[in-house]
Amino acid sequence: MPALTTAQTAELALLSRDIHEHPELAYQERHALAAVGALLERAGHRVERGIGGLETAFRTRVGPAEGPTVALLAEYDALPEVGHGCGHNLIAISNIGAYLIAAASAARLEVGVELIGTPAEENGGGKIDLIRKGVFDRVIAALSSHPAGQGGWAVSGTGLGVVGKRVTFTGVASHAGSAPEKGRNALNAVIRFFIGIDGWRQQLEVDSRVHGYISDGGKAMNVVPGRAEAIFGLRAKERQTLDGMVERFGEIAKGAALLTGTNVEIAEYLPYYEPVKANRALGDVLTAELERFGVKAERGVFVTASTDLGNVSSKVPTDWVRFPVSEKPVPGHSHQMRDASTSDLAHRNAMITAEALGATAVRIATDRPLRERIRK
Repeated sequence: MPALTTAQTAELALLSRDIHEHPELAYQERHALAAVGALLERAGHRVERGIGGLETAFRTRVGPAEGPTVALLAEYDALPEVGHGCGHNLIAISNIGAYLIAAASAARLEVGVELIGTPAEENGGGKIDLIRKGVFDRVIAALSSHPAGQGGWAVSGTGLGVVGKRVTFTGVASHAGSAPEKGRNALNAVIRFFIGIDGWRQQLEVDSRVHGYISDGGKAMNVVPGRAEAIFGLRAKERQTLDGMVERFGEIAKGAALLTGTNVEIAEYLPYYEPVKANRALGDVLTAELERFGVKAERGVFVTASTDLGNVSSKVPTDWVRFPVSEKPVPGHSHQMRDASTSDLAHRNAMITAEALGATAVRIATDRPLRERIRK
């Protein structure tokens, strides 16, 4: 099986640090796209940009030019304030590295291997956009990766489904000093909404979550806010549970509006991210490939986070590798996780992940009986 060369490993580490130093939010990942595209084009690959109508999505392919394909999914968006506190720079290079490994075996591939750049995992659901546009219609198996701040290796992990809601309260603005009685304070409605949510948490399932922030609380201290807004995420292990949570969430919002004499509107902020449904046959291959590097991966780890990779897994057979970025546990979406995501350990484990993903992609693309087991 071909492996990454020393030069490729060094170039991927430089790419990781470049993406890390230029964090970009959802659908704005232009620097990352340019850097990734440049690396791939230097290696002789044609990069199709703007796939699925998304400016910062891309695709490149090796093997047969038409027909079914194995997809390696790269992410490269960042978070507000903490930048790459989720380590998407590492997701990018591990999947790019895997693609370069598959490219070295292009002549013997029976089906294509694609590298698909998927924007906006943190906020927006780029993979969902691409699914809707048919980008995954010819994909027979999808592979990806994710860094882990809690230590340990894992394959076939799952997590929570999540949906985002934008809640807008509309009241009546007035002078807070001379005529407060003429106003209807929308910020008061948001505050009471948060209090209601805090009380509701006591009755939630142990693995369900609800969390949010005030995105608009008024504009001046001497004006009774006529408009206020909060954005919330709701998470649950099962779709039925989440649907019930969304209904209760709406009732609490209406209650806050009634208490304050305001009006409330609830809109979608984030489409439904489904829990990952890992494919056992894919996981068996990934686990075996990791063992070549002395890595014993735990199977089926449940984490209380969410990803739009779950939506891919509901359409095509999917699995992924979670790899550690630090010796000691660090919290995800934090400055500590951001700093760990360019450590030597993180890059070393990302390259091991790339080798395992690449070898798995080649095995799928050259082994018809394996493809049949995955399909079933």
